[in-house]
Amino acid sequence: MAVVVSDTTPLHYLILVGRESILEKLYGKVFIPPGVLAELGHTSAPVQISNWATHPPAWVIVATPERIPQRYDGLDFGERQALALAVEMKADLVLLDDKVARRAAQRDLMKVKGTLGIVAEAARANLLEFGETVEALQKTSMHLDQEFVREVLEEYKRSRNENRKP
Repeated sequence: MAVVVSDTTPLHYLILVGRESILEKLYGKVFIPPGVLAELGHTSAPVQISNWATHPPAWVIVATPERIPQRYDGLDFGERQALALAVEMKADLVLLDDKVARRAAQRDLMKVKGTLGIVAEAARANLLEFGETVEALQKTSMHLDQEFVREVLEEYKRSRNENRKP
């Protein structure tokens, strides 16, 4: 099974739209650092998310990185911990949305997937309906660039069509 580490944002928005269980179905276990759990459980988080953080499901494993490399200093606490943990665990995939954090992960040669990429992967696996889930995400506080949404939707449709060819 692949080693997957998540930052706060993908979990936050998947929980908000009731689709967080796709992570277990796609990846088995998901590792998060304590900073991510703290962000999810923060008093400013929506009740649905803070309740989830109080009793995370068994497929979520909280693990603390031994050290945080200085090259992550410009990122927020959860991102720094998530990237440090991913490096230490030699993660196969890191789940994060923040552009600066994604660039840092890619500089360190990590494979990165954001919330929309996770949703597209789950839709290809018939775990959810892509358009309906994107619509639900757009009703949250998630900042989705409409051009990016269109590109991901086109890529998703293209991949669906390729999978249907004999």
